[in-house]
Amino acid sequence: MCLTCLACETMRGIEEIVHIVPLGHEIDRATLPFEKLRANRVHLLAVVESEKYSPEMLDKQKDFLSSVKKKLEEKGIEVQFSNIDMFDILEVMKNVSAIIMKEKSERNIVYVNISACGRLSSVGTALAAMAHDARVYYVVADRYSKTEDEELKHGLSICEKLDMIFLENFKFALPDATDLMVLVKLCEKERGMKTNEIIDFLRQRSVEGYEKDYKELFGEKRRKLYIAYLMKLNKGILNRLEKDGYITREKTGRYNTIKITESGKYVAHISGLLPEHLK
Repeated sequence: MCLTCLACETMRGIEEIVHIVPLGHEIDRATLPFEKLRANRVHLLAVVESEKYSPEMLDKQKDFLSSVKKKLEEKGIEVQFSNIDMFDILEVMKNVSAIIMKEKSERNIVYVNISACGRLSSVGTALAAMAHDARVYYVVADRYSKTEDEELKHGLSICEKLDMIFLENFKFALPDATDLMVLVKLCEKERGMKTNEIIDFLRQRSVEGYEKDYKELFGEKRRKLYIAYLMKLNKGILNRLEKDGYITREKTGRYNTIKITESGKYVAHISGLLPEHLK
């Protein structure tokens, strides 16, 4: 490689290989893949701090987390940990999606292990990974632990040899950027939003077609611009979201109140755009 190419490569940065591993009571399924796959960094997700669950359960999860973290670090892999409620599928989807988006924004290659956690977490993880086009894999167990010693050494599953299955990604048709922006905002507002509030939100975010503040106008000009925005909103964004089953519209006085549906909440969480404090 010539010096010019080397300089360009250095400026652009070298892509890293990143794995996301939601973790339950597993060790082999979380660590064996790295006998074959390379990783610069592993994101471990588990619940070790929560008022919802017993201290005994959390302490047991801490033991598995410690074992997996130690084995990965012994392989020279950087480990980043996130305390996530693994029994809340929306929380899992939100956090897995956010991590994938962040890593891919840095041009890194992302793999996601869906076999080292419980079934509910596995479903949420797979949905998030496929929505953001990450490589999804499953580690096959040879048998299951029968004694406490086996569980402490291997986790619930024992993998005597590495057997991995890579899943084919389904193509998820997420709403376009503006529709998704509105859906995420509705997820933040449990009471719903009136149509005029959504118009104000779009203007504040400088969305194309909503740039001018109708409130700065007077009389007929103000009324005409507001009606134009309202028609554009109803016939475009809201019609699309309602057709897909992501919102409902309720007439309250002069305005419609727009509320997100349960299906819409799934899409908002899988978007990776929700603020961290929201579930």
